[in-house]
Amino acid sequence: MAVLLLDLAEYSVRAALLLYLCRDIILLKEKYRSVGKMLFFLQAFLVSFLLSHFQVLDRLFRDTENMQNISSHSILGLVLIFLCSFVTMDILYQGGRAAKFYLISVYHTIKEMVRFALHSLWLFITNTCYLRLADKAVAGELELEDYRVYADRIQFWGMLAFSAATALCMYVVIRLFRRYQTTLVTDISREGLRFLMLIPVIGMVLDAAWRVLFYYQKGTEIEFLYDRHMSMYVVIPSVSLLCLAGIVFSRRIYAELVQSEEQKNGLLFYKQQLMDMTEHVRELEHLYDGIRGMRHDINNCVADMEQLLAGGVDGGQMSEQTGQEATRYLQNMQRAADSLALRFGTGNPVTDVILNRKYQVCRQEGIAFDGELLYPDSLAIEAFDLGIVLNNALDNAIEACRRQDGQEVRAIRFHSYIKGRMFFLTVENTYDKAAMRFRDGRPVTAKEEEELHGLGMNNMQKCVEKYYGTMQYEAGDERFVLTLMLQGKTGS
Repeated sequence: MAVLLLDLAEYSVRAALLLYLCRDIILLKEKYRSVGKMLFFLQAFLVSFLLSHFQVLDRLFRDTENMQNISSHSILGLVLIFLCSFVTMDILYQGGRAAKFYLISVYHTIKEMVRFALHSLWLFITNTCYLRLADKAVAGELELEDYRVYADRIQFWGMLAFSAATALCMYVVIRLFRRYQTTLVTDISREGLRFLMLIPVIGMVLDAAWRVLFYYQKGTEIEFLYDRHMSMYVVIPSVSLLCLAGIVFSRRIYAELVQSEEQKNGLLFYKQQLMDMTEHVRELEHLYDGIRGMRHDINNCVADMEQLLAGGVDGGQMSEQTGQEATRYLQNMQRAADSLALRFGTGNPVTDVILNRKYQVCRQEGIAFDGELLYPDSLAIEAFDLGIVLNNALDNAIEACRRQDGQEVRAIRFHSYIKGRMFFLTVENTYDKAAMRFRDGRPVTAKEEEELHGLGMNNMQKCVEKYYGTMQYEAGDERFVLTLMLQGKTGS
């Protein structure tokens, strides 16, 4: 009865540790939010308990006539426990199966490696106690009945100490692992999962190999792996501890790599912002230089026109040649003024400069560029943030139009409107669907610089998230439509 209670407690603690490992790093599906954790706990508890105590299952996975087969066949039980946990998690939890497989692998590897790390120490202590007890019985200091009682006590308290130490060590390792699991496991990339999966897979392979080799039975004689190779008392715990450290530190290394990548992307983001600001300043300087130049030349232009008109008047009538010269002169002045005129007026100088600069680029490359945008003054959206969104969206649209080799229609159209506290911006452009490439579900740039891949989308996403908004796109057969929503503040 005491052993049964000990097993119940042990399997309950293991199931609780599995839940602890999964807490906050993988989310339950909406329909299982209320009962999902309890179902997952019951599955982990019942499968382990039934495999250990039901005689039918015991005969299925064990050959009681041979200790070597008992150890080898226990692998089948571990596989069944693993599969049941994986299937249950796949049913109850969100995310891809690769992430769930990784999480279950981590748990079972931690459990098995902790047991192997402690097993040799536990075996050494209990064997020492048994030998001293046997020596006392041989010396006549202990009755046979008392010997049995003490032996049972050593077995029970040894099992209790081993189970408690195993649970405690599992908790410590899982807690260390969770320290570096700061995001959902389902957010880890495929490449990251392949890297992180390496140590758990190695641990599970070692577990299977050690179980096959642990016992050797010839006739009625049974030899333990530790007896055949005394070095295994050190080798197996050392390898187990290295495996546990590998699980924790591989997760730490990956977390640091992700953090480094985020910092790199942040630097690229600010670099892009700086480039945009520099471009805005250059455009404004160009505009103001042109205006100053026009003001400087206006007096000369007026004097030239006066001289032209005064010299071309014959008997109160302007000659035909003089009239043609004056017309050409005025046309040149008009073209100069037009080059400085703003094609789009949004109500904000930042967005004005962006739209007019993109208009000039499209005009030079034969891309139709049209639309309307009204700056949302009432929503307290910063012009700089909206400028980043608009700049990157139009840059991506222009890039897509450039890749339309041999296609006649190349066009970009944008539109914005305000609905309540929401500001909506839509950018629509023609594109060559066959030439469009996607990475992680997002269109990627055709720029040669690898570091710039996806930078525009990431920059827009950061600005959109700042205003608790959304970014969606629709890739049709001929047109690509990007829709962004930013949530502002009314009454500002």
